[in-house]
Amino acid sequence: MTTQPIALITGAGRRLGLHMTRSLLADGWRVIALSRSEDGELGALAATAQGLSIVTCDALNDKSVENAIGAIQAQASHLDFMLHNASIYEKDAAHEKDECEFYDALYHVHMKLPARLNTHLRKLLENSVRPTANVIHITDIYANNPNPAYALYCSTKAGLENLMISFAKRLAPKVRVNAIQPGPIKFLPEHSSGDKEKVLSETLLPVEGGFEALEQAIKSILNNEYITAASFRVDGGRSVA
Repeated sequence: MTTQPIALITGAGRRLGLHMTRSLLADGWRVIALSRSEDGELGALAATAQGLSIVTCDALNDKSVENAIGAIQAQASHLDFMLHNASIYEKDAAHEKDECEFYDALYHVHMKLPARLNTHLRKLLENSVRPTANVIHITDIYANNPNPAYALYCSTKAGLENLMISFAKRLAPKVRVNAIQPGPIKFLPEHSSGDKEKVLSETLLPVEGGFEALEQAIKSILNNEYITAASFRVDGGRSVA
């Protein structure tokens, strides 16, 4: 068995997922990137980086998820870290005409996909070459204090938070499972200057955190063997402001 640690990252094609893919590769990890597509920056990275493989997966399609799980099992003898990062972040008001379909999509991405991966890849996690394997759920500070404009999103992120605790119990002691609740880490292109100013004015540390803040939290969890079933806010104090 190779001693090189292997990470699986969902939503690896953009934002935090892409950032962590690059970071772990630089640290000597092998990375399996779960993404809807092999195009874009992730595809360009795979063409040049050693140790990166892409498994395409449509989280809204059960057969696609099943095939992705099979592909991961076929190419990995072990898993050492799984980052549940894939996410949909949109207001309820944008989906008044397709509310049911939107809620189904949130459930599939935020809850069903992580639950299936945790369950079906358990044996690979238990074969970790590290002292313990790790699973980290990226949830949200809204999981505890929901924003009514994002009620459906918040409810499924709360479900993901609850799943973290269940799997921490189920997979212990060989696999540690934790959650990170981000705050204003990185604004989206569609956020206006006014949006940004309002959010930062309600944050104790009134700056955009950047993906580096989450990277540091993730690596801290990976390196601390006495943490499981815990949730960490990386939000600049926004949740209490």
